[in-house]
Amino acid sequence: MNLFTTLERATGRTTAEPGLDGLVGGLLAEVASGARSLRAVAHPLGFYCLPVLRDGAYGVCVHVFDPVPAGAEREIHCHSWELKSSVLYGRVGNLRVGVYDEPGRPTHRAFEVYSAGGADEIRPTPRLVRWEPLAEQTSARGETYTLGAGEFHATVLPDAAPAATVVLGRTVPGPVDVVLGPVDGTARRVVRRLCDAARTARIADEAARRISGQDRTG
Repeated sequence: MNLFTTLERATGRTTAEPGLDGLVGGLLAEVASGARSLRAVAHPLGFYCLPVLRDGAYGVCVHVFDPVPAGAEREIHCHSWELKSSVLYGRVGNLRVGVYDEPGRPTHRAFEVYSAGGADEIRPTPRLVRWEPLAEQTSARGETYTLGAGEFHATVLPDAAPAATVVLGRTVPGPVDVVLGPVDGTARRVVRRLCDAARTARIADEAARRISGQDRTG
């Protein structure tokens, strides 16, 4: 059984078998000790991403959010992959967003995002749009939400407190990554900042402690 399947089966498990918290906490402990080699990435959307698995169409990441002002909202975007996100500690809101073509009086332009080699190429498209909030789901520790590929959303942290999720993703044919930006925005390139080994270890260790209950702030 591969790691993706193991974590997927552990989501919401209430039996005596290892649950998601224990499995992810173990992975983070391996990262903190150096037994599992990876580097945390300071993601452009405002969190640290620990890419635990990349296996063809499948991926597993742990997202660690630093405290932010209450109600802070992330960029509106959609993924080329479907995801299942489970909260490890703290509370995380998922705001589903409706995006509609609006060539007359647009509020945003759609930008396609192409990621390669640690950088994001963000390219404007002819599509002019407006958006409106649809439904918001706030998930606490142990709760899970899902999103389909191509579904626009924004991550919302309702509390000025740390939070983390483990994200299981599966790429599907067709959709591309899209982010909404200024109507008059131009192409740009964003280089993702790679954390060094020491910073990665601190992020993983702190997250593992919060999951295990050694740090009660989550």
